[in-house]
Amino acid sequence: MKSVLAPVVAALAAAVSLTAAGAQAATYINYGPTGADGGFTITFGNTGITGSSFTDVFDLALPTGRGDFVITSTMSGGSQNITWSSVAFNGDEFSAGVMGWNEFRFLNGVELTLGEGQQLVLKGASGGNASYSGVITFMPAAPGAVPEPGAWALMILGFGGAGAVLRRARGRAAFA
Repeated sequence: MKSVLAPVVAALAAAVSLTAAGAQAATYINYGPTGADGGFTITFGNTGITGSSFTDVFDLALPTGRGDFVITSTMSGGSQNITWSSVAFNGDEFSAGVMGWNEFRFLNGVELTLGEGQQLVLKGASGGNASYSGVITFMPAAPGAVPEPGAWALMILGFGGAGAVLRRARGRAAFA
């Protein structure tokens, strides 16, 4: 499963694009390694936000599965503060967690479908030198129960064996 999913994740990582307001050159997105179960983590964020208001847009191409999102921002003073006006994925607004010096917003249990537009939009105002970071955890949809070729061969042999036993039993009953 991992060997099949690894190229898909690599292609999706290449397909991710992001745009940010003018001076937001420090916007980033990083894909973590794919686990044995096909899950992976994406980290993203923006550092040194100097404009008074900003909009960061991340266009994603995640495979079919489930995603959970969290955004955090921390400040030590007024210039590092972010006042969020909107954080949404595909139009679904994030829930607000703790507000104040350490803030977070989250959106859990998002069902994702490959091929559908997947856009994360973050809008807010900066105190002058703010930053935020976020994490998306992704788990692929469970594959359908499709037997492997070896399993098919065993099933066919099993059905053939059961048929032979039934045929032989019927033959004995007719003879008696």
